[in-house]
Amino acid sequence: MKTLIIVAHPQIENSTTQQFFKEGLAGFIDFTWHPIANEYQIDEEQELLQQADRIIFQFPLYWYSAPALLKQWIDDVFSVNQLDLTNKELGLVVSTGSPAKDFQAGGLEQFTMSEVLRPFEMLANKMKLHYLTPITVFQFAYLNKLEQQHLLIQYQQYVTLTNFDSFDSKIAWFNEILKQKSTDNSELEQIITVLEDNEDARHDLLMDVNQFKQDED
Repeated sequence: MKTLIIVAHPQIENSTTQQFFKEGLAGFIDFTWHPIANEYQIDEEQELLQQADRIIFQFPLYWYSAPALLKQWIDDVFSVNQLDLTNKELGLVVSTGSPAKDFQAGGLEQFTMSEVLRPFEMLANKMKLHYLTPITVFQFAYLNKLEQQHLLIQYQQYVTLTNFDSFDSKIAWFNEILKQKSTDNSELEQIITVLEDNEDARHDLLMDVNQFKQDED
């Protein structure tokens, strides 16, 4: 799977969030980190889109939408009739300085983030793209180290894992990452063994539960 990350940030070099994500992809392959600027060639941008299996729009939330940079890019690049993105995937990675509790009914903003991002879902439907569940980063500067690590793993899977919503796929992905780092490290190898044993036990338990349901029917 090839992933194209369209990064739209007017001050990307000063963004700790974007640098965090970029550095977190070091060592991974089959993705393109593509910051967009004010000047671009439409045919070149379209070629990048055509080559990708998964397209990710990555941007800070500006007044309940994407920065003008991305809006203009979409107007230019998506408006040409011959652009065919059928059955590709569209994901969003959105950062905001507001807390998560603001984006809910009764909260300060009154609307959920899913409602705020609805125009991108409409774009996906129009272009026959599969719309993925967005990743929203609330107040990155206030995340502790553990929260940052959880976010990074989620992001790495979002970019590189085909079935990132599948628990089985996530476990397999995590095991593979550990194996790559486990050379001459007995502690990591023990962790991998425990994870694999637990995964086998989970599958056995699921089979027992399914059998129990069938017996009840």
